[in-house]
Amino acid sequence: MTIHPLRHRRLAPGMLFVFAVLCARHDGLAVVAAEPESIAWREDYSSALDEATAANRLLWIQFTGPWCPNCTRMERDSFPHPAVVEHSRASFVPVKLRSDVHEQLALSFNLSGLPATIIVAPSREIVAMHQGYLGPAEFDAFLRDSLSRRPAKPANIPARAVKPGSPRPPGQSGVEPKNEERLALEGYCPVSLIHEKKLTRGQADYTVRHEGWTYRLATLAFRDRFREQPDRFVPVNHGSCPVNQLDRGNEEPGAPRWGVLYKNHLFLCASEENRRRFLQQPDRYAMVDVAERGFCSHCIREKGLLVRGDPRHEVARAGRRYWFPDTSHRDAFLATMR
Repeated sequence: MTIHPLRHRRLAPGMLFVFAVLCARHDGLAVVAAEPESIAWREDYSSALDEATAANRLLWIQFTGPWCPNCTRMERDSFPHPAVVEHSRASFVPVKLRSDVHEQLALSFNLSGLPATIIVAPSREIVAMHQGYLGPAEFDAFLRDSLSRRPAKPANIPARAVKPGSPRPPGQSGVEPKNEERLALEGYCPVSLIHEKKLTRGQADYTVRHEGWTYRLATLAFRDRFREQPDRFVPVNHGSCPVNQLDRGNEEPGAPRWGVLYKNHLFLCASEENRRRFLQQPDRYAMVDVAERGFCSHCIREKGLLVRGDPRHEVARAGRRYWFPDTSHRDAFLATMR
């Protein structure tokens, strides 16, 4: 314009829909009601992406999981809706993915819950994103809105386009810097932002590469401090605006001048209005990058249990924050990430 686990649980049996065959006499002929159409889900992400590009259609990515009750509700209520089925046939290439099987892809979109719907243009630009349940009428409206916001520029113009699965540079908008240098925070020093609460230009002599992006620090001491604890200074949510993501379903880079420091974490908003909205409900927006809504990912993976995590036992990985009830759960989770 930005989970999942339970690896050892078997997929629950799918819902069975039984349609009564309705027959009526009309001019001596038996009239049989036609069976409703259904969405032709693709199952392979790469081939669906290629198909959408070749057909110049929007790619509809639906992340789901058998442990997710709202995913089952949408399967039952929203996806069979005639308008939704017609959208899938006329304007989209729909692909359904289990978030535990495609965990790295799900994480790269900064997902925080299921079900999650992501609409991607042939240019690889994220058009719309929504996390959570949507009823039939709401989901129809979401798809219509996605179609209306489809980018008009040709697919061969990559400005501000993102390939699905690729994170944005934190706090950066517009065209990429020259020489393929992906400059985070528009070149401002992240340590100055957090410790001094002011915008200070970083120096090219004091740079650090972290997770594919270049951070410029104002002094040698700040550079060394960043190297010691990069997760302490990197913007939350890869620098994407939490207000846009939660309220509008759009992943849009925030800006350092509209930053918010909340509970020792740096959040970047996309506008002054969005910053005001963040300050009105900080606890809500601060959860934008917390995986599993703050429940222990290890407990979900291993036992399917929802155990509330504690931010004091936090781990940051690939732009997401994971909370655990104690150090033993945290260490067990980290052992599976190696």
